[in-house]
Amino acid sequence: MENRDYDLPPPPYQTRVLAFGVDMLTIVGLQLTLGALSLLIYRLSCHYLAVSSSESMTELLSEFSGGFLFVSYFTFSTGLFGNTLGKHLLNLQVIDEIQGQPIKMKKAYWRSLAYLMSSWTYMIGFIIPWFRTDRKALHDLLCGTRVVQRVPSAASTEQQLELPFLATVLQIRTPTTQEVRGLARTGTDP
Repeated sequence: MENRDYDLPPPPYQTRVLAFGVDMLTIVGLQLTLGALSLLIYRLSCHYLAVSSSESMTELLSEFSGGFLFVSYFTFSTGLFGNTLGKHLLNLQVIDEIQGQPIKMKKAYWRSLAYLMSSWTYMIGFIIPWFRTDRKALHDLLCGTRVVQRVPSAASTEQQLELPFLATVLQIRTPTTQEVRGLARTGTDP
């Protein structure tokens, strides 16, 4: 069985950083809405049961919901779709290093926990790709995965002359070399 995903190139550093930023903003949005909802339910339950709400329990619930949302977001989005929202917007995909296919739910779960390892090492796990030719982060090394740049369509295989990074994000089609030569000014153009 031929596998094209295995041969796809690793994405540029900027693309992964931007995808991670989109994912972190998504998680913050989830935490602000769902985390606040869980705290509201806790306080309403305490009021209904005529029990005073504990500040330490509120902090524990807040931290638990944050960690739960973090792991759940990366596990389910990567396990079900092969990428997160940030990676989807930037046309990236997480694949299994051995099989060359999008990862399954079990490996996505372990990769989500390995994300925490990349964070707990003073973010060194996220800096490692800058010094590796295969651009694998600590969580990729621990789980046997890698992130690849997907080619969106056959039309995008044309050579991009300008803005190759933003072209995938903004869906800008830049002219090919032949088209640019055809547009060359002759000196008599207005």
